[in-house]
Amino acid sequence: MDELGDRAPKNSALADLGPLPDVVISDTETTWNMFVELQTRQSSGFVKTQPSSLGPLLEDHPLSGRGQTVDDVMLEARRHNRVCPRELPWQQLHAILKDVSPDAPASLVGAEYRRTSPLAKRLRVREQVEWAAHRGLLGEVFAFLSALPETDWIHMGE
Repeated sequence: MDELGDRAPKNSALADLGPLPDVVISDTETTWNMFVELQTRQSSGFVKTQPSSLGPLLEDHPLSGRGQTVDDVMLEARRHNRVCPRELPWQQLHAILKDVSPDAPASLVGAEYRRTSPLAKRLRVREQVEWAAHRGLLGEVFAFLSALPETDWIHMGE
């Protein structure tokens, strides 16, 4: 009996995968040169992105003037790797929702805002967007979020 005795795992997650491919490590100069050549070929094959001449006006937004879905609003909320609005604008959004109905989902305030992880904040934003969708308020939420300058957003990694 081995040193684990009865505590030895009966099945392993790796064993369930079946045979695994062999790993080949190649750190020769030829390999590096091939990598550099691929990088050069890829980067030269694409045209550089040009800045938009439209500017950040809400009426120029591709979703303006049509009914938004929860996914549309969440795409706006997550654009540029956004997490959520900063605390003050988020409180303003919450006040707009609360004016419609006192059962609006809570936003984060003070120490709770600072302690909450970025992913939990994103989930809270989604909760508010879904709540707004059930009350026909996606257009208002979309307009509010679209109008926020980028400096009023928390981004992943901040």
